[in-house]
Amino acid sequence: MIGLLLKDFYIVRQYMKTVLFMLAFFALISAGLDNPATFFEAFIIFMSMMVTITSFSYDALAKWDYYALSLPVSRKEIVASKYLLSVILCFGGTIISFLISAVILKFKPMEAFGVKEHLYATGAIISITFFFLAILLPLIFKFGVEKCRLLLIAIFAAPTAAMVALSKMGVSMPSEASLIAFIKLLPVLVIPFFLLSFFISVRIFSGKEI
Repeated sequence: MIGLLLKDFYIVRQYMKTVLFMLAFFALISAGLDNPATFFEAFIIFMSMMVTITSFSYDALAKWDYYALSLPVSRKEIVASKYLLSVILCFGGTIISFLISAVILKFKPMEAFGVKEHLYATGAIISITFFFLAILLPLIFKFGVEKCRLLLIAIFAAPTAAMVALSKMGVSMPSEASLIAFIKLLPVLVIPFFLLSFFISVRIFSGKEI
């Protein structure tokens, strides 16, 4: 398992230069926003998720699955290494982004957005990220990362489209108290969903002919 993780970390470090460049670019863009801290935090966590997905692209180019199945590791361990990679990268990105956002808020404070609100925002972003990963990873194991690129766009676009549609229909947005209650409930919903996603991916990959 450790060897599989190290392989992924060695591979994605090539992609990190691109991530750092995008990070600097979006840091400049976010400076003019009303809430640059939350935008910057969401971007870092989102990119952490994308690094996980990119690791599948590198594996496909190198035909890694053919070689991996000749090693003394089970298919379940191969799947578990990808899920563990996503957890490490996303939580690592969350910690880094939270600290950077805290510094941003120190120099550019926002009214009614203190430490508690910052924690709520961080919890919501990381929970939503794992929700998307729970949907995407089984699809990638089933169809491959290249075939899932359009699905990736659709999965991210669907919530935005739904919110715009509801807004145009005159549906009122939930109150602040309702949003906070939902954010507190998110981890309770996302954790079992993420675990279910893992077992689905194991079943898909175990029955897949390479």
